[in-house]
Amino acid sequence: MSQSNPERRSTGAVICFCAGALMAGAAWLFGVGAVIGAAFSGGDPALVVGSIVAAIGLSLLAGFGFLLMLIGGVWMLIQVIADQSGDAEEKRYRDVER
Repeated sequence: MSQSNPERRSTGAVICFCAGALMAGAAWLFGVGAVIGAAFSGGDPALVVGSIVAAIGLSLLAGFGFLLMLIGGVWMLIQVIADQSGDAEEKRYRDVER
């Protein structure tokens, strides 16, 4: 029976943070397109309403992305603090010769 790698548990926080950053970045990119679409719609009410709905949806996506980034950042900070507590298994892992 092989022991699991203690470093493996840190990937969840990084994935959470990066997914949030990707969502926020995509929302900004598509949000610029929604604003440009509303500006160049030529007064067509359907395009204006569609652009406004898209801008609202993308604002929510950006907020959710920021929330995921915040959760991932706090999660990483908690893991760093927990790794400093140093139970016996962690100390054994740190004392391995390289």
